[in-house]
Amino acid sequence: MKTNQTEQNMSAAGGNEDRLESILCSCRKEPVDNSRIKSLVHGRILAEKLARTRRMLRLSMWGGVAACFALLCMVGARFISTGETIDLSTATLAEADEAGYREVVVQSGKRAELILPDGSRMVANSHSRVLYPERFDGDERRIYVDGEVYLEVAKDAGHPFVVESRGFDVRVLGTTFNICNTSDSTAQVVLVEGSVEVTTERDSKVRMRPSDLVDLVNGEVSSMRQVDVNDYTLWVDGLLSLRGERLGKLIGRLSEHYGVEIDCDASLSDVKVYGKLDLHDSIDKVLESVGKIVPMEIEREGSLITMRTKV
Repeated sequence: MKTNQTEQNMSAAGGNEDRLESILCSCRKEPVDNSRIKSLVHGRILAEKLARTRRMLRLSMWGGVAACFALLCMVGARFISTGETIDLSTATLAEADEAGYREVVVQSGKRAELILPDGSRMVANSHSRVLYPERFDGDERRIYVDGEVYLEVAKDAGHPFVVESRGFDVRVLGTTFNICNTSDSTAQVVLVEGSVEVTTERDSKVRMRPSDLVDLVNGEVSSMRQVDVNDYTLWVDGLLSLRGERLGKLIGRLSEHYGVEIDCDASLSDVKVYGKLDLHDSIDKVLESVGKIVPMEIEREGSLITMRTKV
């Protein structure tokens, strides 16, 4: 009896499987194609890999652009920070302008006053040329001077002020001084107050105290002495103080200041002159004042002035 029951159950189970297979077959529109499924899956994998590769390429490209931009920024920053270290003594006006410097050239018989970007006051004498930056960046404040200037430097201990001239530099923190260089390769630095250091092309250095005057010849220090600073700074107010200055040297200064040619007899060159001259006056009036101190004859023919011993 048990055997019969088992056979009946097995027969029923087989019937159920046949019915399930029949139902599944009726639900399928077409037979399962395993090769097609594998192909679709493989294609999807390839597409995802390609998309990841493209993303990586884009990231790499932008990374390269960013790196180049950073490099350009560093190069640009270096140009900006080193723009002030350009050799102003040999730079053309175009090169100085590209580095952010402006030029001031003072005409004959004139003076120019300027407030620099850091608040320093500068007065430039006749026939002087100054290069200064639009703004002071970097570790120092640097300008270039050819001629004569009077400077009242704004204090800034963290950013030394450097005056570059022909053959030497004057380095200060905050001070008042006068610097003058001429066409005959001589120069003078006079310290009114504070402290400055004069450095020559050969790296020799001289530290100055108030009322010190340093003479330079061909960019090298030739002497240092104490002077009355007013004798060297009165020109800022349009006055020229004379304390035993040789007439030959005075005539040279007046010739350069007014931009005229003055011929002086050798017999007059060593005559010492004392007093004050008002540079607001014309060259004719100034020489007339000199003629009252030193007896001489003054003749003018066009732009040439001749000074001879009075007979």
